[in-house]
Amino acid sequence: MPFAFVLASGVLGTFAALLAVINAIQVFLGRQLVKPSASKRSAPQLRAESAAAAIAMFGASLTAFGVLMGGQWPAVGALVLLLGWIALVLVRRRFAAQP
Repeated sequence: MPFAFVLASGVLGTFAALLAVINAIQVFLGRQLVKPSASKRSAPQLRAESAAAAIAMFGASLTAFGVLMGGQWPAVGALVLLLGWIALVLVRRRFAAQP
């Protein structure tokens, strides 16, 4: 594999893993870590969205690192990413429907 591809996959995987960790911390704290004063979401909504986003970002990280590892890891990561994205869409719809 070309070095630029390996580097890009590693950077993308690391960034996605960092976002997954930040979202996981937000689930436990119930507070937004970046610009908390700008958040207009309730704690339950923030927790639900952060949990779904953490799963999606874990899937993105697994996909990026899976490309480097080979085998079936990219497919597993893509599946986890897709499930997290679907969960995020459903959570946002649920909270958007509430008055």
